[in-house]
Amino acid sequence: MLQKKICIVVGGAKGEGSRLVERYARQDYTIAFMDIDKEAGCLLKEKVEQEYGRKVFFFHGDANSEEDLELFAGAVIGQYKKIDCLFYRENIAASVKQIAEMLSCYLKKGGIIEAYS
Repeated sequence: MLQKKICIVVGGAKGEGSRLVERYARQDYTIAFMDIDKEAGCLLKEKVEQEYGRKVFFFHGDANSEEDLELFAGAVIGQYKKIDCLFYRENIAASVKQIAEMLSCYLKKGGIIEAYS
């Protein structure tokens, strides 16, 4: 049985984040993303699930909130156990790097943790 590939995007509802979500969905990744914009997040989740047939986990939360980051990271770890790549918007907040630290031990060998602008 093939292992699911998991892509996590913090700040993924619009702009470059949404392009990453769609790019990895096209490449057969399961997607989990977090964004403060609930409406845009729900629309992107629906679009990706319909167009690419990929399961998407959208978490409505604020990357400036340590509590929201911890809840998102916990949900991702609980649901997927391992991740293949993590992207986070570098200009969201200085604290967003915490999610990279929280999830880095769950990153599969050869995986990616990267900031985007």
